Amino acid sequence: MRTIMRNRQLSVAAGLVAVLGLGVTACGSDAADGGGAKAPAAASASGSQQAVPANSPAAGQGSATASGRATTTPRGRTCTAADLKAALAGGTGAQSPDAPGAEEIELTNRSGAVCTMKGYPGVDLVGDKGTWNLPRFQGAQAEQVTLQPGGKAYVVIDYLPFAGGGAVEFKVQKIVLTPPDDTSQLTVQWSGASPQDQSGATHPGTYVRPVSAKR
Repeated sequence: MRTIMRNRQLSVAAGLVAVLGLGVTACGSDAADGGGAKAPAAASASGSQQAVPANSPAAGQGSATASGRATTTPRGRTCTAADLKAALAGGTGAQSPDAPGAEEIELTNRSGAVCTMKGYPGVDLVGDKGTWNLPRFQGAQAEQVTLQPGGKAYVVIDYLPFAGGGAVEFKVQKIVLTPPDDTSQLTVQWSGASPQDQSGATHPGTYVRPVSAKR
């Protein structure tokens, strides 16, 4: 009787071990074959889930550096006579000796770099009586003018035309202009009526205005 009971207990224990073994095998099969565990690995292999570095070309920053484009605006230097082309602006000069005249000089930046000017240019009228260094018109406010390549600035010479009546004529042959803060010179031809010679006057009616960005 005891032998029979012992054999039954052993059979039951063997059955339990077999059932537990099947359960462990089934769990291991699910872990190895389940589709949910493969998705992260596939995404990692394709690179779709990888973070893009902030300084990489894919982030839109490296390409600008590679192309060599400037990231800041270049700072302008002082315009010199070598940077500028001088010519009379259209429509200047006195139309008759009875009205005040103005010669307007157009300065064009012919260099390939940005340059700046501020203040009064030196202006000499060269004529039959020598050289007349014009005074400055103190009623104007000087402004800084920034010239991009091809940009233009203007200098106005106000003058009192010669109208006879005992006054002396100054026959201008050319204008010699020295840009502000420079020592080199530019030459422009005079086109208006002759001014009255007031080269020795304290407050002459002929003078130069500061460089301006507008006409």
